Amino acid sequence: MKKILCAIMALVMMLAVAGCGGNDSETVKIGVIQFMQHASLDEAYQGFVDGLAEAGYVEGENLKIDFQNASGEVSNCQQICDIFANSGIDLALAIATPAAQSAVNVFQETDVPVFFTAVTDAVGAGLVESNEAPGKNVTGTLDMPVIADQIKVIKDVLPDAQKLAILYTSSEPNSAIQADEAKLAAEDLGMEVVIQTSSSSNDIPQVISSVVGSVDAIYIPSDNAFASAMATVNHAATENQIPVFCAVEAMIAEGGIATTAIDYYELGKQTAAQAVRVLNGESASEIAVETQKECALVVNKTFAESVGVEIPAELLESAATVY
Repeated sequence: MKKILCAIMALVMMLAVAGCGGNDSETVKIGVIQFMQHASLDEAYQGFVDGLAEAGYVEGENLKIDFQNASGEVSNCQQICDIFANSGIDLALAIATPAAQSAVNVFQETDVPVFFTAVTDAVGAGLVESNEAPGKNVTGTLDMPVIADQIKVIKDVLPDAQKLAILYTSSEPNSAIQADEAKLAAEDLGMEVVIQTSSSSNDIPQVISSVVGSVDAIYIPSDNAFASAMATVNHAATENQIPVFCAVEAMIAEGGIATTAIDYYELGKQTAAQAVRVLNGESASEIAVETQKECALVVNKTFAESVGVEIPAELLESAATVY
């Protein structure tokens, strides 16, 4: 009898251990698709992970993340999302517009909520019906900066600038939206605008060279291809002694003069807070798309000097970050 009782107790203990160690229902599974690798998108992802951790969802404990990078290929986005759809994820995070469009396309008829970040225009991209009421099982955060403020920074640094080149990648609709807004803002400040586009990161040096000598400065929006090739931008700008201003802090750090910048890490944390609300029972369709209202002045004094530009002392004093 004693042996039987011991055997029963051992069996109960085995079942208890199995229950504690193998209950996948208590582990949140997230599929993350990032359009390509560059600092801003990387920061958004890290902010998302850290935001979840602060809310008690820790990878390796009660959270499993399947992170996939599409390497800048739209076709890869679709394939990755198809894989996620067959792997039983609880929610999807899409970083950048092409990734978000693929995720919405794959999951819009399912129960899997989709969150996006580093997207400029969610309505125009067809991700949501409106920012206030998404209308789908989708929500997230936008990285649309106040572009008029960024263009004003150009005039603050180069008060005599008369002609501005706006460069972006023709295949990125977010960049086109920002370029149009930048053009209006520059013209409001009395500058003439030239717009040039690249087809890929490979022809960025040629695109920069095409405006050298005919413009006073270059502005680049939050364009993924340009962001991933800032070392090339820096080299071309330095070689041709032309001032470059970018929309994103990470781009400024690598080869731009100044901007009022979105904090992509904090943007990722905002997205994590939305995801936690859904994990706690809310519907993504009822959570408004959010923006980051506070942008900080970022200056790269070293790069400015490399292209022969002196940053006004008052701008340096007011900058949140100086490289």
